[in-house]
Amino acid sequence: MLFLFWLFGYDGITFSDDVYYILAGKEFWNGTMEVGSYHFSSRWGAFVPAGFFSLLFDWDIHWISLVSFLSYWATYYLLLQFFSSKNERLILTLWFLTHVYFLHFLTKIYPDSLLVLWCTLFVAAASLRFEKPFISGITMVFALFMGFITKETIVFLAPFPILLFLFDFNSKPVQKSFYITLVACGITAALLYLGYFWAKFGDPFYRVTSINAGHYVSEFTYADKGISSIIKRITYSPFLTFIERAYWPWIVLAIPGFWKLWKERSHPEFTLAFICLILGFWFMSSTLEFYNPIYLNPRHLIILIPFLSFFIAKGWDTWINSFKWKQLLANLLLLGLTYSAITSDWKMAFFQLALGICLWIQYKNFRLIGIAILLLFPAIYSFYYQHQIKQYQSLLNQLDSEVEETAESPILINNFLDFSKKILLEGDSEEMEKLIPIEKADSIIALKPEKIRLFLYQYYQHAYPKEEVDVSNFENAIPINYSLESSKTEGLIETRTYTRKD
Repeated sequence: MLFLFWLFGYDGITFSDDVYYILAGKEFWNGTMEVGSYHFSSRWGAFVPAGFFSLLFDWDIHWISLVSFLSYWATYYLLLQFFSSKNERLILTLWFLTHVYFLHFLTKIYPDSLLVLWCTLFVAAASLRFEKPFISGITMVFALFMGFITKETIVFLAPFPILLFLFDFNSKPVQKSFYITLVACGITAALLYLGYFWAKFGDPFYRVTSINAGHYVSEFTYADKGISSIIKRITYSPFLTFIERAYWPWIVLAIPGFWKLWKERSHPEFTLAFICLILGFWFMSSTLEFYNPIYLNPRHLIILIPFLSFFIAKGWDTWINSFKWKQLLANLLLLGLTYSAITSDWKMAFFQLALGICLWIQYKNFRLIGIAILLLFPAIYSFYYQHQIKQYQSLLNQLDSEVEETAESPILINNFLDFSKKILLEGDSEEMEKLIPIEKADSIIALKPEKIRLFLYQYYQHAYPKEEVDVSNFENAIPINYSLESSKTEGLIETRTYTRKD
Protein backbone atom coordinates (compact mmCIF):
# COMPACT_ATOMS: atom_id res chain seq x y z
CA MET A 1 0.00 0.00 0.00
CA LEU A 2 2.80 2.40 0.91
CA PHE A 3 4.69 1.47 -2.24
CA LEU A 4 1.61 2.04 -4.41
CA PHE A 5 1.18 5.47 -2.88
CA TRP A 6 4.80 6.24 -3.71
CA LEU A 7 4.56 4.77 -7.22
CA PHE A 8 1.38 6.50 -8.39
CA GLY A 9 1.33 9.54 -6.14
CA TYR A 10 4.40 11.28 -7.53
CA ASP A 11 3.53 14.81 -8.62
CA GLY A 12 6.96 16.33 -9.17
CA ILE A 13 9.19 18.60 -7.14
CA THR A 14 7.89 21.40 -4.91
CA PHE A 15 10.10 24.10 -6.56
CA SER A 16 11.44 24.95 -3.11
CA ASP A 17 14.00 23.55 -0.64
CA ASP A 18 13.95 20.15 -2.32
CA VAL A 19 15.70 21.74 -5.31
CA TYR A 20 18.67 22.57 -3.11
CA TYR A 21 18.89 19.08 -1.59
CA ILE A 22 18.72 17.37 -4.98
CA LEU A 23 21.40 19.60 -6.50
CA ALA A 24 23.59 19.49 -3.38
CA GLY A 25 23.43 15.70 -3.41
CA LYS A 26 24.56 15.61 -7.01
CA GLU A 27 27.42 18.02 -6.26
CA PHE A 28 28.49 15.96 -3.25
CA TRP A 29 28.93 12.79 -5.25
CA ASN A 30 30.63 14.77 -8.02
CA GLY A 31 33.08 16.08 -5.44
CA THR A 32 32.11 19.74 -5.90
CA MET A 33 29.92 20.30 -2.84
CA GLU A 34 31.24 22.90 -0.37
CA VAL A 35 30.10 23.32 3.22
CA GLY A 36 29.63 26.98 4.03
CA SER A 37 27.67 29.47 6.08
CA TYR A 38 24.36 28.45 4.51
CA HIS A 39 22.92 26.08 7.11
CA PHE A 40 21.45 23.69 4.52
CA SER A 41 24.98 22.92 3.29
CA SER A 42 25.82 20.84 6.38
CA ARG A 43 22.64 18.77 6.28
CA TRP A 44 24.56 15.82 4.87
CA GLY A 45 21.91 13.36 6.03
CA ALA A 46 19.41 15.01 3.69
CA PHE A 47 21.33 15.46 0.46
CA VAL A 48 23.96 12.69 0.55
CA PRO A 49 21.35 9.86 0.26
CA ALA A 50 19.49 11.88 -2.40
CA GLY A 51 22.70 12.26 -4.39
CA PHE A 52 23.46 8.56 -4.08
CA PHE A 53 20.04 7.62 -5.43
CA SER A 54 20.48 10.12 -8.27
CA LEU A 55 23.58 8.15 -9.29
CA LEU A 56 21.73 4.85 -9.05
CA PHE A 57 18.73 6.01 -11.07
CA ASP A 58 20.34 8.36 -13.55
CA TRP A 59 18.84 11.62 -12.33
CA ASP A 60 15.25 10.35 -12.25
CA ILE A 61 13.72 12.61 -9.59
CA HIS A 62 10.87 10.22 -8.83
CA TRP A 63 13.28 7.39 -8.11
CA ILE A 64 15.51 9.67 -6.06
CA SER A 65 12.53 10.09 -3.72
CA LEU A 66 12.73 6.34 -3.08
CA VAL A 67 14.88 7.34 -0.12
CA SER A 68 11.76 8.85 1.47
CA PHE A 69 9.77 5.70 0.78
CA LEU A 70 12.47 3.56 2.44
CA SER A 71 12.48 5.87 5.45
CA TYR A 72 8.71 5.54 5.85
CA TRP A 73 8.81 1.79 5.31
CA ALA A 74 11.58 1.30 7.90
CA THR A 75 9.66 3.47 10.37
CA TYR A 76 6.52 1.42 9.83
CA TYR A 77 8.50 -1.80 10.33
CA LEU A 78 9.97 -0.50 13.59
CA LEU A 79 6.55 0.42 14.93
CA LEU A 80 5.10 -2.98 14.06
CA GLN A 81 7.58 -4.62 16.45
CA PHE A 82 5.69 -3.11 19.38
CA PHE A 83 2.38 -4.75 18.44
CA SER A 84 1.40 -8.40 18.64
CA SER A 85 -2.36 -7.99 18.22
CA LYS A 86 -3.60 -8.19 14.65
CA ASN A 87 -6.26 -5.59 15.39
CA GLU A 88 -3.73 -3.13 16.82
CA ARG A 89 -1.50 -3.61 13.79
CA LEU A 90 -4.43 -2.87 11.51
CA ILE A 91 -5.26 0.32 13.45
CA LEU A 92 -1.61 1.40 13.36
CA THR A 93 -1.49 0.80 9.61
CA LEU A 94 -4.63 2.81 8.91
CA TRP A 95 -3.53 5.86 10.87
CA PHE A 96 0.14 5.71 9.89
CA LEU A 97 -0.52 5.52 6.15
CA THR A 98 -3.34 7.99 5.63
CA HIS A 99 -2.33 11.45 6.84
CA VAL A 100 -2.36 13.67 3.74
CA TYR A 101 0.68 15.78 4.65
CA PHE A 102 2.63 12.73 5.72
CA LEU A 103 1.89 11.02 2.39
CA HIS A 104 2.55 14.17 0.39
CA PHE A 105 6.23 14.08 1.36
CA LEU A 106 6.50 10.36 0.65
CA THR A 107 7.42 11.27 -2.93
CA LYS A 108 9.55 14.31 -2.10
CA ILE A 109 13.21 14.86 -1.24
CA TYR A 110 13.08 16.62 2.11
CA PRO A 111 15.00 16.03 5.36
CA ASP A 112 11.73 15.77 7.29
CA SER A 113 10.92 12.49 5.52
CA LEU A 114 14.19 11.00 6.74
CA LEU A 115 13.81 12.53 10.18
CA VAL A 116 10.67 10.43 10.59
CA LEU A 117 12.93 7.37 10.68
CA TRP A 118 15.70 8.79 12.87
CA CYS A 119 13.26 10.04 15.53
CA THR A 120 11.48 6.69 15.63
CA LEU A 121 14.71 4.68 15.70
CA PHE A 122 16.08 6.87 18.49
CA VAL A 123 13.05 6.13 20.66
CA ALA A 124 12.62 2.49 19.64
CA ALA A 125 16.26 1.76 20.49
CA ALA A 126 15.70 3.06 24.02
CA SER A 127 13.18 0.28 24.61
CA LEU A 128 16.03 -2.25 24.37
CA ARG A 129 18.12 -0.65 27.15
CA PHE A 130 17.51 -3.49 29.62
CA GLU A 131 17.84 -6.43 27.20
CA LYS A 132 20.71 -5.07 25.04
CA PRO A 133 22.14 -2.01 26.80
CA PHE A 134 25.26 -1.65 24.67
CA ILE A 135 23.45 -1.94 21.31
CA SER A 136 20.66 0.29 22.59
CA GLY A 137 23.06 3.07 23.62
CA ILE A 138 25.05 2.99 20.39
CA THR A 139 21.91 2.91 18.23
CA MET A 140 20.40 5.87 20.06
CA VAL A 141 23.52 7.99 19.54
CA PHE A 142 23.71 6.89 15.91
CA ALA A 143 20.07 7.85 15.30
CA LEU A 144 20.45 11.19 17.09
CA PHE A 145 23.65 11.99 15.20
CA MET A 146 22.16 11.02 11.82
CA GLY A 147 19.05 12.99 12.64
CA PHE A 148 21.02 16.08 13.59
CA ILE A 149 23.05 16.10 10.37
CA THR A 150 19.77 15.61 8.51
CA LYS A 151 17.84 18.42 10.19
CA GLU A 152 18.22 20.18 13.52
CA THR A 153 14.59 19.51 14.53
CA ILE A 154 15.69 16.31 16.23
CA VAL A 155 17.28 18.49 18.91
CA PHE A 156 13.78 18.53 20.42
CA LEU A 157 14.61 15.02 21.66
CA ALA A 158 17.81 16.13 23.43
CA PRO A 159 16.14 16.15 26.90
CA PHE A 160 14.78 12.65 26.32
CA PRO A 161 17.75 10.69 27.81
CA ILE A 162 17.55 12.80 30.98
CA LEU A 163 13.82 12.21 31.34
CA LEU A 164 14.33 8.50 30.65
CA PHE A 165 17.01 8.32 33.36
CA LEU A 166 14.70 10.00 35.88
CA PHE A 167 11.93 7.56 34.96
CA ASP A 168 14.23 4.55 35.37
CA PHE A 169 15.66 5.92 38.60
CA ASN A 170 12.18 6.20 40.11
CA SER A 171 10.73 2.94 38.85
CA LYS A 172 13.41 0.37 38.02
CA PRO A 173 17.03 -0.39 38.76
CA VAL A 174 19.01 1.88 36.47
CA GLN A 175 20.81 0.00 33.70
CA LYS A 176 24.23 1.57 34.26
CA SER A 177 25.92 0.01 31.23
CA PHE A 178 23.30 1.54 28.95
CA TYR A 179 23.73 5.06 30.28
CA ILE A 180 27.54 4.77 30.33
CA THR A 181 27.45 3.67 26.67
CA LEU A 182 24.99 6.43 25.80
CA VAL A 183 27.06 9.17 27.45
CA ALA A 184 30.40 7.90 26.16
CA CYS A 185 29.19 7.52 22.56
CA GLY A 186 27.31 10.81 22.76
CA ILE A 187 30.40 12.73 23.89
CA THR A 188 32.48 11.05 21.17
CA ALA A 189 29.98 11.94 18.45
CA ALA A 190 29.70 15.52 19.71
CA LEU A 191 33.49 15.96 19.76
CA LEU A 192 33.80 14.60 16.23
CA TYR A 193 31.03 16.89 14.99
CA LEU A 194 32.36 20.01 16.70
CA GLY A 195 35.91 19.05 15.80
CA TYR A 196 35.06 19.01 12.12
CA PHE A 197 33.85 22.61 12.20
CA TRP A 198 36.77 23.64 14.38
CA ALA A 199 39.23 22.15 11.92
CA LYS A 200 37.49 23.54 8.84
CA PHE A 201 36.33 26.96 10.05
CA GLY A 202 38.29 27.57 13.24
CA ASP A 203 35.10 27.64 15.29
CA PRO A 204 33.56 24.50 16.85
CA PHE A 205 30.21 26.30 17.07
CA TYR A 206 30.25 27.50 13.48
CA ARG A 207 27.12 25.46 12.80
CA VAL A 208 25.19 27.25 15.54
CA THR A 209 26.41 30.60 14.23
CA SER A 210 25.27 29.76 10.71
CA ILE A 211 21.80 28.81 11.96
CA ASN A 212 21.51 32.15 13.76
CA ALA A 213 22.73 33.94 10.64
CA GLY A 214 20.13 32.10 8.59
CA HIS A 215 17.33 33.72 10.54
CA TYR A 216 15.47 36.39 8.63
CA VAL A 217 12.33 38.42 9.14
CA SER A 218 9.31 37.13 7.23
CA GLU A 219 5.59 36.56 7.55
CA PHE A 220 6.46 33.41 9.49
CA THR A 221 8.46 35.14 12.26
CA TYR A 222 7.05 36.50 15.50
CA ALA A 223 9.71 38.43 17.43
CA ASP A 224 9.64 41.29 14.90
CA LYS A 225 5.87 41.63 15.27
CA GLY A 226 5.74 42.31 19.01
CA ILE A 227 5.03 40.47 22.23
CA SER A 228 1.36 39.94 21.36
CA SER A 229 2.38 37.92 18.31
CA ILE A 230 4.65 35.72 20.43
CA ILE A 231 1.96 35.19 23.07
CA LYS A 232 -0.54 34.20 20.39
CA ARG A 233 1.97 31.77 18.92
CA ILE A 234 2.76 29.97 22.20
CA THR A 235 -0.83 29.85 23.52
CA TYR A 236 -3.69 29.02 21.16
CA SER A 237 -2.16 29.35 17.67
CA PRO A 238 -0.73 25.79 17.61
CA PHE A 239 -4.22 24.38 18.18
CA LEU A 240 -5.46 26.27 15.13
CA THR A 241 -2.54 24.95 13.07
CA PHE A 242 -3.27 21.38 14.12
CA ILE A 243 -6.88 21.78 13.01
CA GLU A 244 -6.11 23.58 9.74
CA ARG A 245 -3.45 21.07 8.73
CA ALA A 246 -5.44 17.91 9.55
CA TYR A 247 -3.37 16.88 12.59
CA TRP A 248 -6.23 17.44 15.03
CA PRO A 249 -8.08 14.12 14.49
CA TRP A 250 -4.80 12.23 14.99
CA ILE A 251 -4.05 14.15 18.18
CA VAL A 252 -7.56 13.66 19.54
CA LEU A 253 -7.62 9.90 18.87
CA ALA A 254 -4.11 9.56 20.36
CA ILE A 255 -5.17 10.91 23.76
CA PRO A 256 -6.64 7.63 25.14
CA GLY A 257 -3.50 5.71 24.18
CA PHE A 258 -1.16 8.29 25.63
CA TRP A 259 -3.19 8.42 28.85
CA LYS A 260 -3.32 4.63 29.11
CA LEU A 261 0.43 4.20 28.64
CA TRP A 262 1.25 7.06 31.00
CA LYS A 263 -1.04 5.69 33.69
CA GLU A 264 0.32 2.15 33.32
CA ARG A 265 3.90 3.42 33.00
CA SER A 266 4.12 1.33 29.85
CA HIS A 267 6.27 2.24 26.84
CA PRO A 268 7.68 5.32 28.61
CA GLU A 269 10.06 5.81 25.70
CA PHE A 270 7.20 6.89 23.44
CA THR A 271 5.32 9.00 25.97
CA LEU A 272 8.44 10.87 27.13
CA ALA A 273 9.67 11.40 23.57
CA PHE A 274 6.29 12.71 22.48
CA ILE A 275 6.30 15.20 25.35
CA CYS A 276 9.74 16.40 24.19
CA LEU A 277 8.55 16.81 20.60
CA ILE A 278 5.35 18.65 21.50
CA LEU A 279 7.11 21.03 23.87
CA GLY A 280 9.83 21.56 21.28
CA PHE A 281 7.38 22.46 18.56
CA TRP A 282 5.39 24.63 20.94
CA PHE A 283 8.16 26.68 22.56
CA MET A 284 11.46 26.22 20.69
CA SER A 285 13.07 29.34 19.26
CA SER A 286 14.35 29.54 15.69
CA THR A 287 17.42 31.46 16.86
CA LEU A 288 19.51 31.65 20.04
CA GLU A 289 20.13 35.39 19.74
CA PHE A 290 16.58 36.25 20.81
CA TYR A 291 13.34 34.40 21.41
CA ASN A 292 11.42 33.76 18.22
CA PRO A 293 9.10 30.72 18.34
CA ILE A 294 9.49 28.48 15.33
CA TYR A 295 6.83 28.51 12.64
CA LEU A 296 4.69 25.37 12.74
CA ASN A 297 5.17 24.28 9.18
CA PRO A 298 2.92 21.24 8.52
CA ARG A 299 5.88 19.58 6.80
CA HIS A 300 7.92 19.73 10.01
CA LEU A 301 5.07 18.20 11.99
CA ILE A 302 5.10 14.92 10.04
CA ILE A 303 7.60 13.50 12.56
CA LEU A 304 4.68 13.37 15.01
CA ILE A 305 2.70 10.89 12.88
CA PRO A 306 4.56 7.71 13.97
CA PHE A 307 4.02 8.60 17.63
CA LEU A 308 0.39 9.61 17.18
CA SER A 309 -0.32 6.42 15.22
CA PHE A 310 1.38 4.40 17.97
CA PHE A 311 -0.82 5.95 20.66
CA ILE A 312 -3.98 5.58 18.58
CA ALA A 313 -3.36 1.85 18.12
CA LYS A 314 -2.42 1.29 21.77
CA GLY A 315 -5.45 3.14 23.04
CA TRP A 316 -8.06 1.91 20.58
CA ASP A 317 -9.68 -0.54 22.99
CA THR A 318 -9.65 2.07 25.77
CA TRP A 319 -12.38 4.28 24.34
CA ILE A 320 -14.44 1.78 22.34
CA ASN A 321 -16.57 0.67 25.31
CA SER A 322 -16.34 3.88 27.32
CA PHE A 323 -19.11 6.46 27.06
CA LYS A 324 -16.98 9.09 28.82
CA TRP A 325 -14.07 8.62 26.44
CA LYS A 326 -16.33 8.77 23.39
CA GLN A 327 -17.94 11.92 24.73
CA LEU A 328 -14.56 13.58 25.31
CA LEU A 329 -13.25 12.64 21.87
CA ALA A 330 -16.46 13.74 20.17
CA ASN A 331 -16.39 17.09 21.98
CA LEU A 332 -12.77 17.71 20.96
CA LEU A 333 -13.63 16.86 17.35
CA LEU A 334 -16.59 19.22 17.66
CA LEU A 335 -14.20 22.02 18.64
CA GLY A 336 -12.15 21.34 15.54
CA LEU A 337 -15.28 21.13 13.40
CA THR A 338 -16.51 24.48 14.74
CA TYR A 339 -13.25 26.22 13.90
CA SER A 340 -13.16 24.64 10.45
CA ALA A 341 -16.72 25.81 9.80
CA ILE A 342 -15.95 29.34 10.99
CA THR A 343 -13.01 29.49 8.57
CA SER A 344 -15.10 27.89 5.79
CA ASP A 345 -12.85 24.84 5.60
CA TRP A 346 -15.75 22.55 4.77
CA LYS A 347 -13.61 19.55 3.84
CA MET A 348 -12.03 19.43 7.30
CA ALA A 349 -15.37 20.20 8.92
CA PHE A 350 -17.04 17.27 7.15
CA PHE A 351 -14.11 14.95 7.91
CA GLN A 352 -14.29 15.69 11.64
CA LEU A 353 -18.08 15.41 11.65
CA ALA A 354 -17.99 12.04 9.92
CA LEU A 355 -15.24 10.79 12.24
CA GLY A 356 -17.22 11.92 15.27
CA ILE A 357 -20.26 9.99 14.01
CA CYS A 358 -18.15 6.87 13.43
CA LEU A 359 -17.08 6.90 17.08
CA TRP A 360 -20.64 6.11 18.14
CA ILE A 361 -21.26 3.19 15.76
CA GLN A 362 -21.96 0.20 18.00
CA TYR A 363 -20.88 -2.66 15.72
CA LYS A 364 -17.10 -2.70 15.80
CA ASN A 365 -16.69 -4.07 12.26
CA PHE A 366 -18.94 -1.38 10.80
CA ARG A 367 -17.15 1.26 12.87
CA LEU A 368 -13.75 0.11 11.65
CA ILE A 369 -14.89 -0.05 8.02
CA GLY A 370 -16.41 3.42 8.28
CA ILE A 371 -13.23 4.91 9.76
CA ALA A 372 -11.07 3.09 7.22
CA ILE A 373 -13.07 4.53 4.31
CA LEU A 374 -13.00 7.94 5.93
CA LEU A 375 -9.20 7.82 6.24
CA LEU A 376 -8.40 6.22 2.90
CA PHE A 377 -10.59 8.36 0.67
CA PRO A 378 -8.89 11.73 1.44
CA ALA A 379 -5.46 10.09 1.22
CA ILE A 380 -6.13 8.65 -2.23
CA TYR A 381 -8.01 11.71 -3.43
CA SER A 382 -5.14 13.99 -2.34
CA PHE A 383 -2.91 12.39 -4.98
CA TYR A 384 -5.51 12.91 -7.69
CA TYR A 385 -6.03 16.48 -6.52
CA GLN A 386 -2.30 17.25 -6.59
CA HIS A 387 -1.98 15.85 -10.10
CA GLN A 388 -4.87 17.98 -11.29
CA ILE A 389 -3.72 21.30 -9.81
CA LYS A 390 -0.08 20.73 -10.76
CA GLN A 391 0.04 18.79 -14.05
CA TYR A 392 3.77 18.37 -13.58
CA GLN A 393 4.50 16.15 -16.57
CA SER A 394 2.69 18.57 -18.85
CA LEU A 395 4.86 21.36 -17.45
CA LEU A 396 8.04 19.43 -18.27
CA ASN A 397 6.91 18.62 -21.79
CA GLN A 398 5.82 22.15 -22.62
CA LEU A 399 8.89 23.74 -21.06
CA ASP A 400 11.17 21.47 -23.12
CA SER A 401 9.25 22.38 -26.28
CA GLU A 402 9.41 26.08 -25.44
CA VAL A 403 13.18 26.24 -25.02
CA GLU A 404 13.78 24.08 -28.09
CA GLU A 405 11.54 26.15 -30.36
CA THR A 406 12.72 29.53 -29.12
CA ALA A 407 15.98 30.59 -30.71
CA GLU A 408 17.28 33.86 -29.30
CA SER A 409 14.31 35.56 -27.67
CA PRO A 410 14.40 35.66 -23.86
CA ILE A 411 11.73 33.58 -22.15
CA LEU A 412 10.21 35.07 -19.01
CA ILE A 413 9.06 32.40 -16.56
CA ASN A 414 7.73 32.17 -13.01
CA ASN A 415 10.36 32.92 -10.39
CA PHE A 416 9.98 29.50 -8.78
CA LEU A 417 10.48 27.81 -12.16
CA ASP A 418 13.67 29.80 -12.65
CA PHE A 419 14.83 28.66 -9.20
CA SER A 420 14.20 25.04 -10.26
CA LYS A 421 15.42 25.16 -13.85
CA LYS A 422 18.55 23.06 -13.22
CA ILE A 423 16.24 20.17 -12.40
CA LEU A 424 13.47 20.92 -14.88
CA LEU A 425 15.94 21.13 -17.77
CA GLU A 426 18.30 18.52 -16.33
CA GLY A 427 21.26 20.87 -16.20
CA ASP A 428 21.28 21.94 -19.88
CA SER A 429 23.16 25.25 -19.44
CA GLU A 430 22.49 26.48 -23.00
CA GLU A 431 18.74 26.10 -22.61
CA MET A 432 18.77 27.49 -19.07
CA GLU A 433 20.32 30.75 -20.26
CA LYS A 434 17.16 31.50 -22.24
CA LEU A 435 15.01 31.47 -19.09
CA ILE A 436 14.63 34.71 -17.12
CA PRO A 437 12.59 35.10 -13.90
CA ILE A 438 9.59 37.35 -14.37
CA GLU A 439 10.73 39.53 -11.47
CA LYS A 440 13.50 40.76 -13.81
CA ALA A 441 11.09 41.66 -16.59
CA ASP A 442 11.92 45.37 -16.38
CA SER A 443 15.59 44.78 -17.10
CA ILE A 444 14.75 42.59 -20.09
CA ILE A 445 12.28 45.09 -21.51
CA ALA A 446 14.92 47.82 -21.11
CA LEU A 447 17.25 45.87 -23.42
CA LYS A 448 14.58 46.05 -26.15
CA PRO A 449 14.99 42.62 -27.74
CA GLU A 450 13.06 42.02 -30.97
CA LYS A 451 10.74 39.54 -29.25
CA ILE A 452 9.92 38.51 -25.71
CA ARG A 453 8.33 35.20 -24.81
CA LEU A 454 6.25 34.63 -21.67
CA PHE A 455 5.88 31.15 -20.22
CA LEU A 456 3.46 31.36 -17.31
CA TYR A 457 2.70 28.32 -15.17
CA GLN A 458 -0.67 29.01 -13.52
CA TYR A 459 0.15 26.73 -10.60
CA TYR A 460 1.70 29.82 -9.01
CA GLN A 461 -1.80 30.99 -8.07
CA HIS A 462 -2.10 27.98 -5.76
CA ALA A 463 1.44 27.55 -4.45
CA TYR A 464 3.11 30.95 -4.87
CA PRO A 465 0.35 33.58 -4.97
CA LYS A 466 2.81 36.37 -4.08
CA GLU A 467 4.23 36.11 -7.60
CA GLU A 468 1.02 37.75 -8.83
CA VAL A 469 2.74 41.08 -8.12
CA ASP A 470 5.50 40.31 -10.64
CA VAL A 471 2.98 39.13 -13.22
CA SER A 472 0.98 42.35 -12.80
CA ASN A 473 4.11 44.49 -13.04
CA PHE A 474 5.05 42.77 -16.30
CA GLU A 475 1.58 43.16 -17.80
CA ASN A 476 1.60 46.86 -16.93
CA ALA A 477 5.06 47.48 -18.39
CA ILE A 478 5.03 45.41 -21.57
CA PRO A 479 2.38 47.34 -23.63
CA ILE A 480 4.52 50.49 -23.64
CA ASN A 481 7.10 49.13 -26.08
CA TYR A 482 5.66 45.77 -27.21
CA SER A 483 2.52 44.44 -28.82
CA LEU A 484 1.01 41.00 -28.33
CA GLU A 485 1.70 38.78 -31.34
CA SER A 486 0.25 35.49 -30.14
CA SER A 487 -1.17 33.85 -27.05
CA LYS A 488 -1.97 30.23 -26.23
CA THR A 489 -3.18 28.37 -23.16
CA GLU A 490 -2.72 24.64 -22.81
CA GLY A 491 -3.66 23.16 -19.46
CA LEU A 492 -1.96 25.24 -16.79
CA ILE A 493 0.56 26.77 -19.19
CA GLU A 494 -0.02 30.12 -20.83
CA THR A 495 2.49 31.20 -23.48
CA ARG A 496 2.63 34.59 -25.14
CA THR A 497 4.86 36.20 -27.75
CA TYR A 498 5.42 39.96 -27.74
CA THR A 499 6.97 41.88 -30.66
CA ARG A 500 8.76 45.16 -30.25
CA LYS A 501 6.96 48.20 -31.63
CA ASP A 502 8.82 50.09 -34.36
